[in-house]
Order: sequence, then C-alpha cells, then structure tokens
Amino acid sequence: AHVFGERTMATLGRLMSLLSPFDVVIWMTDGWPLYESRLKGKLHVISKRYTQRIERHNLNLRQHLARLGRKSLS
Repeated sequence: AHVFGERTMATLGRLMSLLSPFDVVIWMTDGWPLYESRLKGKLHVISKRYTQRIERHNLNLRQHLARLGRKSLS
C-alpha cells in the first residue's frame, strides 16, 4: 500500500485504513514515534535494516516519476 503526504497522524491513518483488510502479522518501521502509538499490542520491529528495501523502492519511484521528486533535490 502507498500513501503520499507529509508525515502526520492523518497520513498514517490513511495508510492504516488501507492495510486494515489484511492480516498484517509483523510491522517493520523506522523509529518515528507515531508508529509506536498506533501499533501498540502488535508485533512491531523498529530498525532501519528492514526498511532499506522500502526506501530503495521509494527512491526508484522518485527517480522515475517527477511528481514524487523532493523539492530540495530539484
């Protein structure tokens, strides 16, 4: 699932609603504090090691879709 927007509780809420139909067993995230508040009681691993693949995918999207490019890099 993909949700585009700023790192806010509203954006996280949209992502969680997209994932709600699926039985997500383990959540692998970075150390953003809002994840901890929304994922209480779930198996939650906080590590950049497991998010590298996702970040690489995001980089590829930004490279190939100009709309997703960061303003600071353009």
